[in-house]
Amino acid sequence: MVVIRDARIGALRSFAPLPGLTTPEEILADALPMLDPPSRLSVTEAAERYINVQVQGAWQGFDRSVTPYMVEPSDVTQSRLFKVVAFMGPSQSGKTMMLQTVSLHAVTCDQNPTLIVHMSRPERDKWVEEKLNQLICNSPEVYSRLGRGRDDDTFSRKRFRGMRLLIGYPTPQVLSGGTYKTVLLTDLDHMPLVLGGKDNPEGAPVRMAVQRIKSYLSRGCVLAESSPAYPVTDPGWQPDPAAPHALPPVKGGIARLYNDGTRARLYWECPDCGGEFEPRFDRLRYDDSLDPGTAGAGAEMECPHCGTLIAHRHKMELNRAILKGRGGWRHEGPEGQLLALGDAGMKRTDIASYALNGAAATFASWRNLVAQYETARRQADLLGDETDLATTFYTEIGLPYCPRKAGAEDEIGTDFLRAHARDTPRGVAPAWTRFVTVSVDVQGTYFAVQVTAWSETGTAQIIDRFELSAPPDGAERVLDPATLIGDWSVLLPLGRRVWPVEGTDYGLRALALAIDYQGRPGVSDNAEAFWRARRKGAGPGRWFITRGHGGFHHGSRIWYASPERKSGGGKGRNIKLLNMATDRLKDTVFAMLGRVGTGEGALFAGRWMTEAQIAELVAEERLSKGWDKKPGQVRNETLDLSVQARALAEQKGLLRLDPAALPDWALGGRENPNAVALATANRTAPAAGSAPDDATGNTQDGTSAPEAPAPRPGQPAPRRINFLKR
Repeated sequence: MVVIRDARIGALRSFAPLPGLTTPEEILADALPMLDPPSRLSVTEAAERYINVQVQGAWQGFDRSVTPYMVEPSDVTQSRLFKVVAFMGPSQSGKTMMLQTVSLHAVTCDQNPTLIVHMSRPERDKWVEEKLNQLICNSPEVYSRLGRGRDDDTFSRKRFRGMRLLIGYPTPQVLSGGTYKTVLLTDLDHMPLVLGGKDNPEGAPVRMAVQRIKSYLSRGCVLAESSPAYPVTDPGWQPDPAAPHALPPVKGGIARLYNDGTRARLYWECPDCGGEFEPRFDRLRYDDSLDPGTAGAGAEMECPHCGTLIAHRHKMELNRAILKGRGGWRHEGPEGQLLALGDAGMKRTDIASYALNGAAATFASWRNLVAQYETARRQADLLGDETDLATTFYTEIGLPYCPRKAGAEDEIGTDFLRAHARDTPRGVAPAWTRFVTVSVDVQGTYFAVQVTAWSETGTAQIIDRFELSAPPDGAERVLDPATLIGDWSVLLPLGRRVWPVEGTDYGLRALALAIDYQGRPGVSDNAEAFWRARRKGAGPGRWFITRGHGGFHHGSRIWYASPERKSGGGKGRNIKLLNMATDRLKDTVFAMLGRVGTGEGALFAGRWMTEAQIAELVAEERLSKGWDKKPGQVRNETLDLSVQARALAEQKGLLRLDPAALPDWALGGRENPNAVALATANRTAPAAGSAPDDATGNTQDGTSAPEAPAPRPGQPAPRRINFLKR
C-alpha cells in the first residue's frame, strides 16, 4: 500500500499498489508470435480446433458437418490463386459464420492485420456486441490472445497478440487507408454501390478493398458475402448454354461480382441414379392448389436425370456426402463445362465466386420455403404488390428477383382503359357494390374528389370524379384550403351524400372518407382541425387524413398511427394518420387496371370520364426507386385518388373479408347500415367542378339531405361489442 501525507490538510491518503513493471522477457513473449510462420491449418481445421459456436443455447466446438457447403469457400480464402472470394446465398445459411472463422484464422494461425467492413456503423456495433464478442469470449484459445488494455477491445478494434483486427463500415476513409492481408465485407448489397459523393466518387467497396491488400501480393484476399438485394435489370435475359451458371444482369452487388468470377454452384449426388444435379427451389415439386402450409409440407426435390423425388429428411445426408467427395461445388469452364476447384480447365479469373440456392441451405426447411413463396406469390397475384415476393427471392431463395410486371405498363394506356370502361351512369354505383369510399386530394385552389364503388371481392369502379372549387360562402373568390379553414366545410356534404345502386331502390353513403394531409404550408394544420372536428361528431372511424410515403422499403402497405416527428424535427402531432406506402399501393392499383379484361379484382373507369381523367390513371411509370410521372405528364390526381381509395378499403378490412361471414357494411341490400332508401335520398349527380351539396346540407335542387338512417324494424343485433376491442 502506498501512503501519502498531505501536509496542508494533515490527512493520510492511500492508493492501491502500482502494477509491477513489465519485464523485457514479457515484452519479447508478446512480440514473438509476429515472427511465428503461418500455420498450415486451413480455415475449417483452425475453426474446429480453436472456435466454439452456439448451438441451441449451448457453446460447443465448431463442426464442419453442420454447413458442409461452407468448407470450400472458407478454405479458398487462403489460396494464392484468387484475390477475391464472393459468396452469395440466402439469409441464415452460415455466411456470417464463414466470415468470422476466416477473421479468427488470422488470429490463431496467420497473424496479419485484418479488416472487417459491416454495412453501417449502428449495425457494426450491434454485430460486434452480439456476435463477434460472444464468439471470442466463448473460444478460450482466441480469448487468451486478446489484449487486456482498455483500448484493446472496442467496437472498432480488437488487438490480439501479434495482429490487429479492425471493424469498420463502408466509408472512403475506412477503405482508403491502411494495409491488410485480409479484408472482409459482410452484407455487400446493403453498402453503397460507389463510395464518395457525387462530385468525388472513389469506387466500389470491393475494388477499394482490393487496393488495401496489394502489399501482400498473392497472399492477400478480399472476402465478400451477402444475400442479393438488386432486381434484374433485363427482364428479357435468357441463359447461355456456354454459361449455365450465369445469373441475369443486375445493377451491382454480390450477384454482379458472382457473374465476374468462377460461378460455382452446389451439386448433390442423386441417391438413385448417381447423377449430379443442383438442388434448386424450382426443382421442388408440390401441389400449388393447396394452402401454402399444406403445399410446403409435401414438397420434394426432383432429380432432373431420373425423376426421383427426394424427401426433405434426406437433405442433410446429401449435404454431408459432399465431405466424402460425392457432389460438391462445380465451377464453370470457358465452354460451360462444370469442373471442381483446382481443375486446369477453370475460367481464368482472380475471383472465386459461389452461389448457394436456399433449397440446399441447412437452416431452411422446404416446408417454410414453399409456404413463404406461395403466400408471397398469391399476394402478388391478388394485389400486384411484389415486395414480399421479391424479399422471398432475396432472403429465402438467394437469387436476384425479376419483376413480373417489368415493361407491362406500356401495354395499359388510355385506349385500353377506355375500351373496357363501364356504361354505368355517372354518380350511380354498379349493382354489385357493397360499399363506397370517397377520397379527396387537396390542390392549390380546389379539392379533387373521387368516389369509388367496391365489391366484397375487391372489384372497384370509379363512379364519380369532380372538383370542389366554389367557396362555401358564395363569395367571388377562389377556394383557399391552405389558408382558410372555413373553406373545408365544402367537404361536409360528402359525408351525407347517397349514391344510388343500379337496379335497386336504395343508395349507399360512404363507408369511409379520406383527405390528403400534405400540400402547401397550412394544409396540414387545416386538415388536422377538420379531422378533430369530425372526431367530436359522428365521424370516428369514418373520416381519415392520409399521408403518403414513397419507396418500396416499407414493411407495411398501410398503418394507422400518430406521426413520430414533425417534418422539421421535434415531437410529432397528437393525431392519427392513415399512412400509405404509395409506391406499393400503386403497384396494386396498376395490377387492378390490368385486370379490366377479366373482371374480378379490377378497377374500372366509367365511360362518362373525360380523356384527361383517364389519362391521369396512367400518368406514371414504375422506376427502380418508385413510381414517377411520365415525361410531359402534368396531372396525376385520379391515380393518387385511386391509391387513397385502395388504402381506405384495406384499412376498413377489404383483405380480411370472409364470404361466409361478411360484416354488415359489406352486405348487399337494405341490411347494409349505409343503405338509404332512394325515396328520401338525393338522386342528383353533381356537375363536374361543383359540389354535390352545399355547406348547409341542402341538395342542389333545394331539398333537405337526410341524416343518418334510423334503425329499421327487425334490424339484426350488432355482430360484436366494439368497446371490448379496446
